[in-house]
Amino acid sequence: MKKLVTIILLLFTLCISVNVLAYDISKDDKLYVSGESIGIKLNCGIEIVGTFGITKDNKVYKPWEESGITEGDKLTSFNGKTIEKTNDLLALLAQSNGKKSNITFIRNNKEYSSTITPVEKNNQYTLGLYIKDSILGVGTLTYYIKEANVFGSLGHKITNEDFYTGEIYEASVNSIVKPERNQAGEKKATISGNKIGTVIENTITGVHGNGSSKININEMEYLNFKTRDEINLGPAEIWTCISNDKVERFDIEITALEKQSSKAIKGITFKVVDEELIKSCGGIVQGMSGSPIVQDNKLIGAVTHVSIKEPVNAYGIYIEWMFEDMGITVVK
Repeated sequence: MKKLVTIILLLFTLCISVNVLAYDISKDDKLYVSGESIGIKLNCGIEIVGTFGITKDNKVYKPWEESGITEGDKLTSFNGKTIEKTNDLLALLAQSNGKKSNITFIRNNKEYSSTITPVEKNNQYTLGLYIKDSILGVGTLTYYIKEANVFGSLGHKITNEDFYTGEIYEASVNSIVKPERNQAGEKKATISGNKIGTVIENTITGVHGNGSSKININEMEYLNFKTRDEINLGPAEIWTCISNDKVERFDIEITALEKQSSKAIKGITFKVVDEELIKSCGGIVQGMSGSPIVQDNKLIGAVTHVSIKEPVNAYGIYIEWMFEDMGITVVK
């Protein structure tokens, strides 16, 4: 592997700095291949997910009505102070003393300013807004490159929007909900408090970032990888967890390979042929996204999507496209 260069990009829209790599990797180089289940938490700011009326003294107050803020908006500041987490807003509400306050919020990528008056009830101030400040999901860790301290997971976006901060955590699979007619199955997992990485990119190719000191390479395989022109139709494997934290290998058959000249998903079409996986899970289920696809003991991609009608049929992304979104270039 060649010299690592760190490029600092200032993302003015989020007012934070993000490290993106410029890194060369050759087909002679190896990387750690995982398959373990992970919890993925993305920080999305203060997003309004609903509203409610506040009953006090036989009256119903709706402070959000006159402010114009509504479900789907993102509250970004309160009385001139930036807010990113629920606790930020609660602290500023306590300081407001119920006085009319200035707010800014974002709707459809456009910023708006308004005023809102908190209502006191049970010795607390409220705006009558249901909010969330993060998105939490279960996926699969695909790879980790120790020399660059970067990981790739999921193989597709966790949401339709771009978020650049968050964390990944260890997770343990409790049970599998099998697919039903026109409904995908899913992994049920417990997410631990053991943080193993920091998210810096959420793109169409997955959730990417830097590993922490707790990422366990001893549980991973150290393999080479194939570029998309080297992959063949026929036998391959997916590596994933279907019980607890044990990574298992399951047989698949690659049935089609898309000729892609630029970054895209669904490049690999495959069918699950492993009887154990079909019996236990019915095929591919939610939470398996990011599961490494391995052929000839080399990493070739990651699971991304499943056919709802036929859950033994699924799709994967070429590993090169996941590399690209972390600034990793495959060189000869």
